[in-house]
Amino acid sequence: MKIKLDFVSNSSSTSFVYISEVELTEDAFLEAAGVERDGPVGDLFVQMHGEIEYALQRGATVTSKEAVDQLAGTHGFTPDVIQRMKDAIVQGKKVSTGSLSSDGALAESLLCMAMFEVESDAFYINAYDNYW
Repeated sequence: MKIKLDFVSNSSSTSFVYISEVELTEDAFLEAAGVERDGPVGDLFVQMHGEIEYALQRGATVTSKEAVDQLAGTHGFTPDVIQRMKDAIVQGKKVSTGSLSSDGALAESLLCMAMFEVESDAFYINAYDNYW
């Protein structure tokens, strides 16, 4: 029998796409999530917004339909999301990808525990890529 005595990782990562004509504001994020800043989970969602913003800063901007094609199959984006990304580029919207890790702070870890999609008049986030 072998026993592993060093660190064992059971971490998760989630890739996501952000589509919008504007930057992701805290107010727009809270409104789309249906969360009030003063509510019982307001602080947590403010932190989630911060984690998504930070991930977008470290992420990549996708500027062409060819670049979107290269993402197909690599981030778990569905064909519908790939098409939505292409349409957004044609419409002049900003398309960015980012990644979150369960090894981060609580808010970031929670975002990695479930697939999620947030859509509002201001933006669209799709995070269906989730690996444990």
